[in-house]
This record gives sequence, C-alpha cells and structure tokens, in this order.
Amino acid sequence: MIGSNQLVHLDETTVSDEAQPAPRKRRRSPRFRTVFRVARVSARDDQGLARIQNISDEGLMITTSMELSPGDAIQIDLSDDCSLTGLVVWYDRHRCGVRLLRPVNSPALLRQLYEERSVGHGRPLRLAHRKPVVVVSEQGHSAAALQDISQAGLKISHKGNFNPGLAVKVLLAPGMERSGVVRWSKDGVAGIALTEILSVEELGSMRSF
Repeated sequence: MIGSNQLVHLDETTVSDEAQPAPRKRRRSPRFRTVFRVARVSARDDQGLARIQNISDEGLMITTSMELSPGDAIQIDLSDDCSLTGLVVWYDRHRCGVRLLRPVNSPALLRQLYEERSVGHGRPLRLAHRKPVVVVSEQGHSAAALQDISQAGLKISHKGNFNPGLAVKVLLAPGMERSGVVRWSKDGVAGIALTEILSVEELGSMRSF
C-alpha cells in the first residue's frame, strides 16, 4: 500500500561562480519520503488508525483523529511486525509530527514493508476493542460482543448459531452499521468479513468509537 517514495531535499544551496563555499558538515536530518500508509497508533491510553504522510530516518508525520499534545509518548505500528516509538513534537488540526526515539533506516524499512505486502503478510491492522454490538441476520437480532476490528473485518463473541457463509449486518454504533459475511465460527467466536470497509477516520480513536 506504499504510494510513491518521493525524495524531498531539505538543504540545498546554490553555488556561486565567483567563490567556492568552505567545506561544511552535511546536515544530519535526511530526506523525507512520502508514503501514504495506514498505521495503528497508540497514545494517551487510546488506540486507533492513522495515515502516515511521510517518513525520514529520524521522524514522521501522520494525520490522526486522536487529540495529542507535544511531549506525548506514541507507538506507531506500520505492520504487525514493525513498530516505532517516539514523542509528539507538534500537533495541528489532526496533523502530527513525531520524533523517533531511535533512528531507522527508512529506505530499508519501506522495502521491508513492501516485501511483507508482496508475499501476503500485510493484512489490515486490527484494533483490540470490546463493546456490545447487535448482529442482524435471517435468524433475527442477536446480542454480541466485539473483540477486535479492522477496516475489512471484525471478530465477535456470541451465543447464536453463526455458521460460515451467513450474511449479517452489524450495528456497531448509533448511525454506523456494516454488512458482512461470517467467514468462520468456533466455540462462540466468529470472524466476519465486511462487504464495505471502514474508513481510517471511523477507526481513528477507540475511545470515541
């Protein structure tokens, strides 16, 4: 899901023909790479999805539905196997700059994420969240409990007879419902694949979900 890896040089100087500049140390802050990727963000005892706008070796910029402040500790999961930790440097109308606690090799990191996706390991990130939901099917209305959720599916615990292939509609919150199909069911737990994905913004904060 990586977009384009555009290189933006932050420190370029025009060299005059009349005088050569004295040697100087290269700026430590590297290039920024535009990526446009969905990540799972944890901060302030909350969790949600966010969009990665760009990344460098020392930091990144995200857009998030969470309310954050400079100095907040934050964890950013780019995949289930790749997590970054840092501190919020600035926050402005859901745009957020993060300084990483440990620098990374951003080109190698992006290659790793691309390889994960290409071999089928880049499944949608799940958010652990428990809340009551209502499931509507040909069997009627059933009370269930949400266990986790992603943009493309969810897992519920239930007391009904939810067999694979059953078409359902899940009432997640007032004014928010999604249709789906039961993919698997075992020991009172079922996995549902949604026929209409949830947006990053809808899953931006589990505290307000």
